[in-house]
Amino acid sequence: MPRRKEPSGSEKRKKRKRVDDFIESQRGAMDKFVKSNSSASMNPNNELAIVVEEEEPGIEISEEEGNVDTDNFDDNNVSGAENPNISSEARTQPTNVDEEPVYTYDIYDPRNWDHLDNKAIDILVEKGPIREQGIEFPLDDASRHFSYTHYYRKLSNGDVHDRKWLVYSKHVDKVFCFCCKIFKTSGSKSQSFLAHDGYKNWRHISEKLKEHENSVDHISNMNRWNELRIKLQKEETIDKDLQKQISKEKERLRQVLLRIIAIVN
Repeated sequence: MPRRKEPSGSEKRKKRKRVDDFIESQRGAMDKFVKSNSSASMNPNNELAIVVEEEEPGIEISEEEGNVDTDNFDDNNVSGAENPNISSEARTQPTNVDEEPVYTYDIYDPRNWDHLDNKAIDILVEKGPIREQGIEFPLDDASRHFSYTHYYRKLSNGDVHDRKWLVYSKHVDKVFCFCCKIFKTSGSKSQSFLAHDGYKNWRHISEKLKEHENSVDHISNMNRWNELRIKLQKEETIDKDLQKQISKEKERLRQVLLRIIAIVN
């Protein structure tokens, strides 16, 4: 069997230059691949601008060089430290997705909703009001207490309507309006305790709930709640599709880098 001819120093330098040129061309590949989240959020109905290049320009791999056995590669060993010729920009890094922040207080307790940031409001709207079951409601001085029956309103036609907006805080023994509490503004004219400090006059609770749910502020905040809920649902669907495309592109780049490493070494 004829001995394989070793490439000359000039050929090695040319091959190395082709590899370096290709790696340089891949700088910011993921940035070009992914459209900014802010643009997607502003208009979630538009199609995402995703560019997936099937061919890698600027480098040619011969049939002999292309037949690389990647089964023996250890993914954990593909790093810039062991392969100094691969730039840090070319190494694929885990994509940072918006993570749910950690709060030092109970974010689901309405007594803590006076100074919420936009992220906290998004979390609350996505999760929805929490209605804990099995609570033994404490008695007040008149031996009255809150009841689960207050979560429901019987309409004039006999239908029963769930007051999804009504939330109870066991820590302060008060009820609040979910949407009015988190969406109220400093200029709000609403004087309802349900939107501010909470309400616990159980003797008059039924009439206060009816009065509140028919108020202009409550109806307006219900609309804001529903609009944000729909918007977040659309963005969640877009994010899932986008992450799937990102993972696919990262795997493609990873395979390309493995082939480059095999050729250079």
